[in-house]
Amino acid sequence: MSALSIVLFLNIYLYEKHYELFSTIDDIVLTILICEVLLGWLNSFWIFWKDGWNILNFLIIFILLLGTFIEELDVIAVTYTLRVLRLLHVCMAVEPLARIIHVIVQSVPGMANIMTLILFFMLVFAVFGVTLFGAFVPKHFQNMQVALYTLFICITQDGWVDIYSDFQMEKREYAMEIGGAIYFAIFITLGAFIGINLLVVVVTTNLELMMKRGQQGHQHQINFSETGYEEEDEGSQLPLVHCITARLARSGLPQEPLVGGPLSNLSETTCDNFCLVLEAIQENLMQYKEIRDELNTIVDEVRSIRFNQEQEEEMMYRAMSLNLQMESWTSVDIHNRQQDLLTALMNMEKVQESTTNVLHNKHRPSH
Repeated sequence: MSALSIVLFLNIYLYEKHYELFSTIDDIVLTILICEVLLGWLNSFWIFWKDGWNILNFLIIFILLLGTFIEELDVIAVTYTLRVLRLLHVCMAVEPLARIIHVIVQSVPGMANIMTLILFFMLVFAVFGVTLFGAFVPKHFQNMQVALYTLFICITQDGWVDIYSDFQMEKREYAMEIGGAIYFAIFITLGAFIGINLLVVVVTTNLELMMKRGQQGHQHQINFSETGYEEEDEGSQLPLVHCITARLARSGLPQEPLVGGPLSNLSETTCDNFCLVLEAIQENLMQYKEIRDELNTIVDEVRSIRFNQEQEEEMMYRAMSLNLQMESWTSVDIHNRQQDLLTALMNMEKVQESTTNVLHNKHRPSH
């Protein structure tokens, strides 16, 4: 609708007759584009910026909105050119057109190499042309710029006959005519026939490779769906097994890798959902690490409390054992002291008895 309105708007007669209609269509198109960007942000703001087409759409809409405030940007050459660029995005939405665009994009490196080779040949032949034919045909080989322009006309295979006709003058010089014929024949053969055809070969080769990949992906998808149905049928007939028995069972058969579906089945919505699931898993993992750290600190505190209780019990046991030892030592000392007093008294009594006996024996003869 936008492209059709642009085509009709460029007609001066229709522009003057239906100006209000075209301006209304422009406002409707701009509103739809703004809503498209807002819906993309609502779906996923960060995933929106990962697509190059979304960035291009945002820039186009941003410049169109600035055109309402800045007069220099509110020009037909700017606004309509930006809106026509969105046709590329429309082409990407159609699968056959998108496939061709992908082929052209993939062929850019090979085409760049071939264009570099062609430019090399053009430089070499331009030097030869200026050296050999610069004085004879200055109109086409006066300097390097004119010679390169002449060779570019020849490589397009359109107009080289008119260039060669300038070599045929009234004063015939057969050496220059034959040299020019050989010069143009070699250059057109190498540049036009071989070089341009190599560009076509690169594009067709990439197109064939893409078609083979699409066929392989389609066949792989069919095989994957068939194996999935077979597994479902077999799984419905399997008997129930207890978890302990399943854990104890060990099969010696080699395991085969899991066969997944092709990446061509991955649509934009599933990719967005997959990215959202990954973000959620990452957030859950961070929360899990925080909870695990808190649990580790709690376990360490509990272990420290238990260790302190064990130390306190050991210290109390030691104190009680020391008290019991002190009491036993004091009781032994008291008993020993009692025994020492008794022995001392008995010794004193024995001494007194011995002294009394000695004195009694001394007084007897005197009587």
